[in-house]
Amino acid sequence: MNRTATVEKELIKAILQGEYLAGSQIETERELAANYELGRPAIREILQRLSHGGWLTLRKGQRAIVNDYWNGGNITTIVDIVEYFDQVPNALVLYFLEFRIALTPQYVQKAILLNYPKVVGLLAEIDELPDTAEAFASYDWKVQKELARLSENPLFSLVLNSFEPAYVKMALKYFVSSFRREASLSYYKKLLAFALLGDDQQAEKLSRAMMEKSYDLWKNQLSPDEKIGVKFRLDNMQ
Repeated sequence: MNRTATVEKELIKAILQGEYLAGSQIETERELAANYELGRPAIREILQRLSHGGWLTLRKGQRAIVNDYWNGGNITTIVDIVEYFDQVPNALVLYFLEFRIALTPQYVQKAILLNYPKVVGLLAEIDELPDTAEAFASYDWKVQKELARLSENPLFSLVLNSFEPAYVKMALKYFVSSFRREASLSYYKKLLAFALLGDDQQAEKLSRAMMEKSYDLWKNQLSPDEKIGVKFRLDNMQ
């Protein structure tokens, strides 16, 4: 990792750890350059990236303001958070599973309505799926991307593509459990059966039920503290 990327990561860590509170101001470019022994053009570039990622609000001639990243951030914010953690916070996985309840059934239904033969071909691959977390994470990501594409609504694909670095990392954590792998395999098989029939309505209902089940399976194994929300610990960061 080059020096610029390292400094960017350090600033994100500081925000996540509460060293910079939402609404507070960070140091000036000059002060940051001195603190991190980096040129001001490089610091300016870092601040621009953090602004695009939803971490900061830049103001001409004034210090940047730290955003409430949960409410003022964007998809890049989530990707940054996941990228900088060896262990993805369990509550963050829960948030994502809840998000999928709203999104996934929609593109599943449209994909089968418009392109069910291609969906059949995609899901037929489950017969050769190895029973490992890595294989399930990779296959599940492939399925989601292809179903989104086959829905013929490009916004579904754009949203999922933005999540790619985060999705696979969270999926690896989710599929460590053999029970959750079995539940997903059963879902793929049932979805294949509906795809063979071209039954988009039943496929949508099945998908919604499975997304809700995935959410419950993950939530039920969390501690009470983890259910409250995401807490960031320095020793979990890369």
